[in-house]
Amino acid sequence: MFSGSAGRRRWSRASTTAVVVLTCTALVGGCADTIGGTPTSSRTTSATEVAGLPVTDGPSGPKNQAPEPDQPVAGTDHGTTDELARNAVADVEDFWADAFPATFDGASFDPVSRLVSYDSRAPRGVRLCGADTKGLANAFYCPTDDLIAWDRGDLLPQLSAEFGPMAPVAVLAHEMGHAVQKRAGTAGPDDPVIVLEQQADCYTGSYFRHVAEGSSEHFEISTGNGLNQVLGVLDHIRDVPGTSDFRVQDAHGSAFDRVTAFQFGFAEGPERCTRMDFADVAERTTQFEFWKDGQDEDLPVDRESVDAVVTSLREVFVETGAEPPVITTAPADCPGRTTTSPAAYCPETNTVSLDLDELREIGAPPEPGDPTAGRGDFAAYAQIASRYALSVQQAAGLPLDDPAAGLRTACLVGSWSGLLLEDPIGQRNPVGRLRIAPGDVDEGVAAMLTEDSLVAADVTGAQAPAGFARVEAFRVGFQDGFSPCTTNYV
Repeated sequence: MFSGSAGRRRWSRASTTAVVVLTCTALVGGCADTIGGTPTSSRTTSATEVAGLPVTDGPSGPKNQAPEPDQPVAGTDHGTTDELARNAVADVEDFWADAFPATFDGASFDPVSRLVSYDSRAPRGVRLCGADTKGLANAFYCPTDDLIAWDRGDLLPQLSAEFGPMAPVAVLAHEMGHAVQKRAGTAGPDDPVIVLEQQADCYTGSYFRHVAEGSSEHFEISTGNGLNQVLGVLDHIRDVPGTSDFRVQDAHGSAFDRVTAFQFGFAEGPERCTRMDFADVAERTTQFEFWKDGQDEDLPVDRESVDAVVTSLREVFVETGAEPPVITTAPADCPGRTTTSPAAYCPETNTVSLDLDELREIGAPPEPGDPTAGRGDFAAYAQIASRYALSVQQAAGLPLDDPAAGLRTACLVGSWSGLLLEDPIGQRNPVGRLRIAPGDVDEGVAAMLTEDSLVAADVTGAQAPAGFARVEAFRVGFQDGFSPCTTNYV
């Protein structure tokens, strides 16, 4: 079931210096002191597409005059929330009626046996799957009773208000994913919770691909802001960073984990979800425990910390051969260009200029439900990394204001971030002394789903059009290093 809440995320500085060992790859390929040229690749990704679909910004939500489902809802108040929820379950079941036999060797898909609505705010609850619904702001699938239940009083209205009408659809598609697991046997009784949750998130992504392609009878979604809002739900409902790692039985996954699983399902279909097991999750998860005492403090946004971050960037990108940019916290003009804020890159002078006051506002700890709060220290420092990444692209002779520049930037920021893990993905060696703490990457995901972040923006501050593509590019760099950043995004 969906669970978890937002929490504070921290950076820290390692007490010992790690040996700097980078794979022998320059930014554009090969081992060289300098970089140049325009790469080509058979795996190129367009900035105007989302997993092969065009980026759109049309309506997202229920379709007009959609057919009314037949399945009854126990406990309903016959209100709009229950109508939306019932339509969501019916639509997801329609998807699986075709997708299930195509995925599982012709096996037929049986709808869930029962739908139940309840109000968690009611003075008295009811017993469902062994739990009292009073105060239970949740939605869940109960395998013993083969039912899906949801809270119409608190959870679904709150998600609709914050993330739009497709948020409850995402939650219920996830719960239907657990019903698919039971019917297909894709998760064993000894699998930890995080495997079940990753599969369900992946199955959710497969369903939303169906909606994005226009094949749903009940709903429509844009691949731009519509998918951004759905990914925002996954960012919102996640494990508290640092409370556990993926090996414990009750871990559900970080926002980065959950978004990654959704994107796999959206891009590759439900067959990819069936291959999600413990080994698959362990290879890419960022759900790990705090590795060092004292990681309960954010890295302050000040000149000393900026210097540490810039040193880290230089260490990570030294193999590219790019001349490091000058970093200044004083106002800096860039002739003929409009500068971005809170960080700007001037190609003509190879200078990154920073506004520390604005960065401090971004770097303040996030607070659940408070849109005026900060986004966390990593979100602030990723802005600096994004402008530094432009200097690397400049050295490679790549355009800084073409449609792909924002995705290359996000990928390069991801590649830097992936080398700051104490135990980097893919057995790469950690670089330098700066380390990310659990949840830092989630701050980057949250920032990339907003409309004013520089993490996936070109030199003018224009972001890649779709949040889905921004996060995907960051993930490619985070997991695979900086080599794909110029071959995938041209």
